[in-house]
Amino acid sequence: MKPLSVGNVVSAGLRIYRDNFKKYFKLAFFGYLWIFVPIYGWAKFSAMMGLIARLAFGEVAEKPEAIKDAQRHIKPRMWDFFVAGILVSLIFSAAIIPYFIVLGIIGAIIGTIAGQGSSVLPIIFILVMIAAILFFIFGMIWLISRLFLVELPLAIEENITSVNTISRSWQLTKGSVGRIQLIVFIAFLISLPIGIAVQIFSFILQVMIGAGLENAPGFAGIGVLLYLVLLIGSGALMIPFWQAIKAVIYYDLRLRREGMGIDLRK
Repeated sequence: MKPLSVGNVVSAGLRIYRDNFKKYFKLAFFGYLWIFVPIYGWAKFSAMMGLIARLAFGEVAEKPEAIKDAQRHIKPRMWDFFVAGILVSLIFSAAIIPYFIVLGIIGAIIGTIAGQGSSVLPIIFILVMIAAILFFIFGMIWLISRLFLVELPLAIEENITSVNTISRSWQLTKGSVGRIQLIVFIAFLISLPIGIAVQIFSFILQVMIGAGLENAPGFAGIGVLLYLVLLIGSGALMIPFWQAIKAVIYYDLRLRREGMGIDLRK
């Protein structure tokens, strides 16, 4: 296969998702159920997401795997997936916390100057806040894009650890932030109708729960149960689509940077 265009990446991910919907939905649904079990369940959930990504990669690379065969690769790395998720969270925290500290210092300085009655200050404050918000948005977009494929190398390649998989994602996505974001934007537009429907039903259930708490606690309990089912079901519906998109992006980037010699076990 030749390197894929942005449209081909999205259509390939959508086709893989459609052709394997039942299998991926089942895996994602049970993966979401593990979230209610602290630590171990979170590790199982992370590994299940890696399993779906590996299966999707096998499809796009035209080397499909049975679930049991893929699990033999994923299961020993369950805790690596969990640790990789923690490390990614720490990276985002390390990026966000200094930003808000600097923003707070700037705000304090502007507030001090404001006490002196400067008429120009409100305009400066507005400009600084706009610049800070834009910097934050574009900075997060850049960082998310560089870490977008973290679970893919761990799910597919050999001799990869929770630390290596982060550096591998960083390496593969270098110079491709704009391309990845365009793919993500198109995929988001495709998934938007489902997201809107989920938000509408979520709002209805929240209203039902709120009304039930005052008048009928049993009714509120049913609402909470339905709300959880909605969250799990919608997550299980959408996550495989995004894992398929990630798998195609990973395949395309490896194809562009490393040529045709891509194999599930190399």
